[in-house]
This record gives sequence, structure tokens and C-alpha cells, in this order.
Amino acid sequence: MKLRGKTAIITGGSSGIGRASAELFAREGAQVLIADRRSEGTDALIAGIAQAGGDAVFFQADVRRRADNERMIDVCLERYGKLDILFCNAGAFLPKPITGSEDDEMDDLLAVNIKALTYATRYAVPILLRQGGGAILFTASIRGLVAQLNSPLYCATKGAAIMLAKALALDYATQNIRVNALCPGIIDTPMLRASAQVEDDPAAAWERYTTAQPMGRLGTAEECAQAALWLVSDDAAFVTGVALPVDGGFTAM
Repeated sequence: MKLRGKTAIITGGSSGIGRASAELFAREGAQVLIADRRSEGTDALIAGIAQAGGDAVFFQADVRRRADNERMIDVCLERYGKLDILFCNAGAFLPKPITGSEDDEMDDLLAVNIKALTYATRYAVPILLRQGGGAILFTASIRGLVAQLNSPLYCATKGAAIMLAKALALDYATQNIRVNALCPGIIDTPMLRASAQVEDDPAAAWERYTTAQPMGRLGTAEECAQAALWLVSDDAAFVTGVALPVDGGFTAM
């Protein structure tokens, strides 16, 4: 059990990569606080983890708000007494050209994809330092590594998340806090399915997503969770400042 005795917070944990990571981290021995602004499906998630012998709790939080990030961490400390892993996984997508984006959409995107990371990390770092270290992981995207048509603001926020992870990794490299970024490719998640549904031809969009992959298929949330597990576990003890693509070879093209 790679995370036996560890305590983890996972934001955006009610679905997709966050949900798969919560289930996997719990199976690997971690106590998990699952945070999300949506509570749908979380009772079943918590019950399933408990039935499998794990320990998890749900905390409803809007990570766009500084106070929610801080309270989320406080609740984790109150329940479990410590924090070892901060996995900032919550994210937002904006598939629009810059001329078609509105101020409120831009503000929301920045709040979820960048400000939330800084709120949570700024509050967690002193705790991790007092405890002697820990692991921080951001869900970025391959779109922080290679651009995508008609999504400049989204790409910019994910590039910023990667650079934030790298800079923090350097800042705390001698203090046993590792900081990395997970960069999923085109992954079969509820977010991707919702994106396909707003296209003129959802079936054609799904086919386009799939055929764009060198491996000929989409990735799964569980495959991303396995990569996240490795990055936050002691198996990656000498890995920090990494932006790890989990993309079936997409960024190799």
C-alpha cells in the first residue's frame, strides 16, 4: 500500500480523474478528504471507499474562494490530524477564441485553474513544513505544453499551472516538499463528454478525439489516477518540478 498512513486532499474529487484518484489513494492506504463544489454522487463514493476498507470524507468547497480552500485544509486537520498530500485537481475549460470570451468567463477560469492552486498551496505549505514535508500535485494539461485551437485562455492557465509547480518545486526542494504537475491528454471523463455534447455533431466529435490519439484510444481517469499516485508516493521521492504527460503519446507527435 503506497500511501499507508498518509492523509490526502483531492479537489474536484467527485468525478473524473479526481474521483478515480480518491478511490485509488484510499485503496493504497490514504485517508482522503474529497472536496468539490458539487455533492452529487459523493455519498456513493464515500460509501464505496468505506466498503472497500478505506477512510474518506467529503467537504463541499468552491475552490475559487480563498476561505473555502483554507477551511478545506482545516477540516482535514481536524479530522485526520495532519496533511501529507495536496492534490489540486479541480479545473475549468473554456473552448473559445479570445475574441469570443467574456470577462466573467475569464475571471472564472483564472479563479479555478490558477488562483485556487495558490490559495490552497499558500495555506498548506506552512503545515507541510511543520510536519517535515509532503507532496503537492496540480492537474494541469497537455494544453499547458502544446497549444490547442480556439482555447488560448485555457492553454494559458494550464501553462501557468505547470510553471507554478516548477517554481514551487525549486523553492521547497531542500525542505522535503515535492511539487509536480500532472498533464492529462484527451481523457474519457464527464468533462470531455460534456464538451462533445455541445458540438454540432457529438458522435463525430468523439470520433475526432479518438482518432487524434497515437494509441488509437482515449485515456481513462484510472490511468491518470495511477500516474497521480506515483507522483505523490514515496516511489517518486526524487521527482519534483515535473510536468508529466499522460496522453498516449500525443505530445510526442
